Amino acid sequence: MNFTFSDNNGYYKLKVPSEHIITLFFSFLQKREKKTVQNLKKGETFVLNIKIDISKDIQEITKYGEKDRNQISTINIEGKKLERFPSVTGTIESFLKYFGATSNNELSSGYNVRGGNYDENLVYINNIEVYRPFIIRAGQQEGLSVINPEMVDRVSFSSGGFEAKYGDKLSSVLDIQYKTPRKYETTVKASFMGTDITIGNQSKNRRLSFIIGARYRSNRLLFNSLDISGDYRPLNADLQSFIRYRFSKSWSISLLSNLAYNKFSLVPSDRQTSFGTVNTALKLNIYMGGLEQLKYFIALNGLTFQYKSNKNTDFKIIASHYTTNENEQNTTEGAYGLYELDNNLGSEKIGKEKRMLGVGYFINNARNELKADVYNGCFILNKQKNKSNWTIGSKYQNEKIDDKINEWKYNDSAGHNISLNRKNGENIILDERIKATNSVSSFRISSFIQNNILIKQNINFRVNAGIRHQFWSFNNENIISPRFNISIEPNKKFNDTLLKKLKNINQFDSLKKRDYMLKFSFGIYFQSPFYREMRKLDGSINKGIKSQQSTHFVFGYDLNFKAWERPFKLVSEIYYKNMKNLIPYYIDNVRIRYYGENASKAYSTGIDTRINGEFISGLESWLNFSLLQTQENITYINKDGLKKQSGYIRRPTDQRVNFSILFADELNIDKTYKMHLGLVFGSRLPYYFNGENRYTSLPNTIPPYRRVDIGFSKEIIGGYAKPSEKWNRIETLWLSFEIFNLLQFNNTVSYIWVKDINNLTYGVPNYLTGRRINLRMILKLK
Repeated sequence: MNFTFSDNNGYYKLKVPSEHIITLFFSFLQKREKKTVQNLKKGETFVLNIKIDISKDIQEITKYGEKDRNQISTINIEGKKLERFPSVTGTIESFLKYFGATSNNELSSGYNVRGGNYDENLVYINNIEVYRPFIIRAGQQEGLSVINPEMVDRVSFSSGGFEAKYGDKLSSVLDIQYKTPRKYETTVKASFMGTDITIGNQSKNRRLSFIIGARYRSNRLLFNSLDISGDYRPLNADLQSFIRYRFSKSWSISLLSNLAYNKFSLVPSDRQTSFGTVNTALKLNIYMGGLEQLKYFIALNGLTFQYKSNKNTDFKIIASHYTTNENEQNTTEGAYGLYELDNNLGSEKIGKEKRMLGVGYFINNARNELKADVYNGCFILNKQKNKSNWTIGSKYQNEKIDDKINEWKYNDSAGHNISLNRKNGENIILDERIKATNSVSSFRISSFIQNNILIKQNINFRVNAGIRHQFWSFNNENIISPRFNISIEPNKKFNDTLLKKLKNINQFDSLKKRDYMLKFSFGIYFQSPFYREMRKLDGSINKGIKSQQSTHFVFGYDLNFKAWERPFKLVSEIYYKNMKNLIPYYIDNVRIRYYGENASKAYSTGIDTRINGEFISGLESWLNFSLLQTQENITYINKDGLKKQSGYIRRPTDQRVNFSILFADELNIDKTYKMHLGLVFGSRLPYYFNGENRYTSLPNTIPPYRRVDIGFSKEIIGGYAKPSEKWNRIETLWLSFEIFNLLQFNNTVSYIWVKDINNLTYGVPNYLTGRRINLRMILKLK
């Protein structure tokens, strides 16, 4: 008996004996078709196309196979659905702004969720928590994300109200599962910015499987569009692997490893920035020198033992170690001139420098080192019994962080911004000086128990209730975190009965009742401080720091519907978060500077709405719209030593409106040509110059963030293109022509402050990347 498998597009090839009557069986899901072929000649190629009607099965899968629909604020995405969309960094995190998060820096993997900051998001890879770098201060310094997109099988993102099984952060959870390959696969990606190679396979006895990925990336193409000119030398590389071995049907062991080296180096030469309005056009010229360099090495290793006695019981023991060594060396200086530009439309010198407003000089110096080690050991037990699904877990974490900070800034702006010791007139007092040596060792113990129970099946009434506990040795704090969510599908009974009675499945959509689900979530979430939150603005450690607290209330509406005979989903959620014991902060580029004190209370409220589906048949797209307001009341000590409150003021992440589109299209006359577009709009953000500025004056605002990235791709082999007979190991090959920042928006990430000869202060914007063209190739072998 001869057999074969079709590829993802249904193509197949099968050798059969000549001059015989041959019976062919075709099967898919639980459907089977039979065809007979007679008396084929030797060497003859016979084309046989077969169509299997699985409409009823697909309807049932669509209805019952939607994973985790009952979970509030959660979206599940296959990693491969995102690979053709253009992205500056190409990371999974860069796409979260299309699914409920916000990001105003295309160079950074950081993101905000419902008024939170970068440090309030949990990130897991195969149940192992991973971390962001500590001392980076700009998006261009970040390097590679710890998540390798090509190794990702499933992405689960929760923007609030998440379950007790997840850890202790205030805002969100990004849960990544890496692939376990079942056959040989190789993917090669190459572009103007780097190369990725991923190889996966499974042994013949199916006991051993592995996937290994290597990445190299250089963002020099993007950096050359920034205002600062100079010699950029970025180097980012990593090697990741996920290896799994099955001893038996019940026992298995897996190893997750990641080694990453990231280096950013810049020898600046000059900077030219034009800003202002039509009526007041200004320009800043800076002649620069020195060296800015940051490098860090990350190693992550996680070992998982898994025991599945049966399909209802799953037990895991996980041990992991995360280490990072980060080093920053920065000595840059610059002499600048601030000019007014000629804005007279009739002038021959329009746009040229009209007169000088001020001159100045600055030096920035930093020698910072940080080393962190985090050891984890945990167990997770999942037990399904009748209508209940119990999950129990406990975790021990030991962490040690050594930090040396030595940085200062000096700014001389035409004699108006010099701090002198007037007693002797000789010593210069720096504008900002931080010097500290800190070493923090502590351990944390956490545990949880939760139950997901089906209360009433005919309306799919489910309750997920759980509780977490955590102890932190640094301040001997015990915290209890209850979490609870319910979901109900009111029309399930009617639709299920109708589906069983119908003889013609095509009538189901016109006769069924609305397929919607209502959800509600409540939870108390604590975030025990990690190192950055406990470090004050002067570099010292607050030994009396406590956990931040946030209480979530979320109400959600989930609707499945059809338009143009294609499936769509509408999800809308209203939320309110009440927060206390918060640690205030301000943001400079991507660097978060914490006060190191539990000194504020806050709230965050808003609405998130998302529609996704096949606007173009066979291609999924997403539209997201969000409204938000988040404010806080800061308690501080004024210059007279009196305790004051700021009243409710805007938080640094108070971005009121966000809108995003991730859209895919193709040519009807030739579906090998496709277009993928990403559009993002975020309204103005408050910007604070320093910590004191948070509560002593009204904030400046950063202009709206606007960006359009677009990619045009062509399938060369595979997909809708014909498979290659000569290169039969090639599964797919496609090329993509990408334009980043298509409309050339000048997006601002932060400001620098200069004074003119009249002692007036100007905020000069630090712009993000401009328009750039990229060519990308993806080759997949089988």
